Amino acid sequence: MAVYGQVAIHGSVSTEGKPLGGVRIDLRRDGDNKMLAYTFSDGQGKYHVQTAQSGSFTLLFKALSFKSVSLSITPMQVDTLIDVQLSAGGVEQLQEVIVHSKGAYRRGRDTIELAVKSFLQGDERTVEDLLRKIPGIQVGTDGSIKIGNKEVEKVMVEGDDFFEKGYRLLTQSMSVRPLEKIQILQRYSNNKQLKGIENSDKIALNLQLKEESRAQWLGSVDAQVVPIGPKYSQASANLMNFGKKNKYYLLGAANNNGVDAVSSINHLIQSGSPDEPGQIGVGVTTPTLIDNTPNLPGFDYKRTNFNNDKLLSLNTILNPTPQLKIKWLGFANPTKKSFYRNTVQNYHLEDIQFTNTEDYQFTRNIDNYFTKLELQLEPNKRTLLSYSGTLGSLRKNDLGALLFNGVQSEELTKSKGYLTNHNLSYSYKFSERDVLVSSLRWLNQQSPVDYSIDQYYYKDLFGGEDIRAVKQHIENNLQYLGATTHYVSRKKNGDFFELAFNMAYQQQQLNTELDLLSNPDELGGKAVSPSGFSNAMDLNVFQTNFTSKYTFKRNKWELTPRLQVGLVQNRLTDFGKTMPKNNLLLSPGLSGKWVIHPKGRLETDLYFQQQNTSLTELIPHYYTTGVRNFIRGMDKLATLSSSGGTLMYTYGSMTDRFFANLSVGHQILFDYMGTESSLDPNFSLVQQVLLKNKKSSNYKADLNYYLKAVGGNFRLDLGANTADYETLVMGVGNRRIHTETYDYGLSFRSAWKSRLNIYTGYALQSVTYRSDSKTTLHNSRGFLNVFLNMGKNIQCNLKNESYRFGSFLGQDSKTYYFSDFSLAYELRQHRTRFTMTAKNIFNTRFFRNAELTDLYNTSTEYKLLPGYISFGVDYSF
Repeated sequence: MAVYGQVAIHGSVSTEGKPLGGVRIDLRRDGDNKMLAYTFSDGQGKYHVQTAQSGSFTLLFKALSFKSVSLSITPMQVDTLIDVQLSAGGVEQLQEVIVHSKGAYRRGRDTIELAVKSFLQGDERTVEDLLRKIPGIQVGTDGSIKIGNKEVEKVMVEGDDFFEKGYRLLTQSMSVRPLEKIQILQRYSNNKQLKGIENSDKIALNLQLKEESRAQWLGSVDAQVVPIGPKYSQASANLMNFGKKNKYYLLGAANNNGVDAVSSINHLIQSGSPDEPGQIGVGVTTPTLIDNTPNLPGFDYKRTNFNNDKLLSLNTILNPTPQLKIKWLGFANPTKKSFYRNTVQNYHLEDIQFTNTEDYQFTRNIDNYFTKLELQLEPNKRTLLSYSGTLGSLRKNDLGALLFNGVQSEELTKSKGYLTNHNLSYSYKFSERDVLVSSLRWLNQQSPVDYSIDQYYYKDLFGGEDIRAVKQHIENNLQYLGATTHYVSRKKNGDFFELAFNMAYQQQQLNTELDLLSNPDELGGKAVSPSGFSNAMDLNVFQTNFTSKYTFKRNKWELTPRLQVGLVQNRLTDFGKTMPKNNLLLSPGLSGKWVIHPKGRLETDLYFQQQNTSLTELIPHYYTTGVRNFIRGMDKLATLSSSGGTLMYTYGSMTDRFFANLSVGHQILFDYMGTESSLDPNFSLVQQVLLKNKKSSNYKADLNYYLKAVGGNFRLDLGANTADYETLVMGVGNRRIHTETYDYGLSFRSAWKSRLNIYTGYALQSVTYRSDSKTTLHNSRGFLNVFLNMGKNIQCNLKNESYRFGSFLGQDSKTYYFSDFSLAYELRQHRTRFTMTAKNIFNTRFFRNAELTDLYNTSTEYKLLPGYISFGVDYSF
């Protein structure tokens, strides 16, 4: 018979025979699952919980990186002893401690869980559409996802990750229909052996599916066409199955209406976190010397992207045994992109006064093929062996038709790149508090470039009467081999110790040759190579680093001093002439955190850093970067020193009605790479030079407030950046430059439980360059998005934007308006949606923006996709 009166339950929690602290123990009443009491196990694994109620209970044990244990009990005596053993495993299903009053959030110790249905308004198709609706989550125009000031590491589905930092491929394609919850995992660890030990501030997202969508084949097919007028279309299909053992994600897409099918391939190729224990060689790559990609800051690039994108992506995660995981992904992305611009550049530097005009039509053909294999073997609970290998073929052909100062020419840039990258990692867990992680990485990359232009603009530079064309060949190769070992320890009192040793050898080869051609179309045509415009260089760097950090953690504050010592052996070879340099690099730092009050946290970081000059800063002779620009680096090795500090205050979190992030930073570059420019209307010669004392500061604030009276979230964004530095111009001398950029933004997103919802905002930007004179540019952007649920199955969406760019170069500022409209009819019982979409309703065909630099002012006009009306159908299964 059950006892009556006060019931006490106590015992111990352990794993593999060792006490386990920090385990959440919930005591719930059977039947209605009502919470009666909860506690946490102490450092010895012991716990004690009690209740005045009687009857049958559920005792639930939950801990990070361990499988939950649920026990049904009916205590037969006042004092009941229950000991529990937890086994490792499971997704980061963390302790639930607070249910937010709005019901949309469930808060855990290291997890925020979002109920998807609380944020759906009816017009969401993809995961990215949904994330844009959630206060506190910022989705950039490129698809990047940030929470606060940090970009998420990865987006997982049911605890497994396909694409790491290339998560855009998932979020921009996966349907929102099967989702039930979104988990925001804080203090996330990519290596499961480091969970609960690593001193991590990383963030990841985990998508949880509805019960009926798990281990089922799901997918969607959609198509859009324009029946009248411009022949724009879009089609995509995805098929997925997320089971417990095996997961599959298959995607195919094609469009010519401006949508970037794969965003940036670099997010897939260059995945990984350089500051993570056991990582080495992350971000190592060949430099980009010629880049014709248009720069459109603050504008929706899809409106200027004349494209023909195709994408096929096949991805799978297999678990043939509990100890072995296999992940494979591959994609093909043949793409054609075009854009059109008309640029006016105005130079006003004392006696240097001229204006250049460019009318440029650019077409790029891309053929990217990429595959990646990951193997993860866990022979026992203490050991983890993992391998990742990538292979990529990256081809790119750029064709530009240029009218430069009234002279017609054709530019051609060809690149056929190759990449292979292999990483082997071994992790051993000595105890629940000590881990050793070792890694070995080998990388080989080749990025050759052939550039040519069928016009000769450089008579004043090279002379020559019979030159008709110019070409340049570049060999750009990289070999990298690195090894690291990392010891990580979490003390019983919460202190954290990290010790790392790594060695890396990097060989970079860069050969460039500029040829002036007299008869480029004839065999045996004469080619002249001007002196000082060819390179044959090798940069060999062998670096040994020792890194140590220790975190003193107390109740409300923690302090982390750190030190990195590096011994670097450099050898720079220029046409057979070798210049060695050995140096010692010191990089100490100090960071701290202080919990001022339950909702307020202060973080700071101070550092001094020394690093070597990079390859592009050392190229001893000139090479061309396109049309009229020639650049060279220094011809000697140097060490660059800098110091700085940041201070950040965080109030609340995204589960609170009000939350804010405030930050300030300052940096001093004691040594930095500046430029010395020789300017001419037909060419510019830029030499990189070593300068002293560049100072910069930045200030940023974002404040979010849910105003119940109007049923929506207000967001205020404020930012400022200042810099003081020096440049050199031939014929002018040294120029002291001061720059200021100020950003202001206010937005409102409604959360009305009605048929109507809006999202509106306005942003201002002020940019100032000051040297001998002061030039200021003011830009602004406004938007109003209206969503209306017209009935049970009919929704419409109106998206309005306005852009206003500052005036100079004798041109008045102008406001550009854009409006897009969509109407959707949904047959829910058939999982089918019919859509009508009107793009660029005002048929704005061109827009002109303005840009300031420390040398010139630019006004650029871009051609836009015309207005059109498309009809589409979307079927989910």
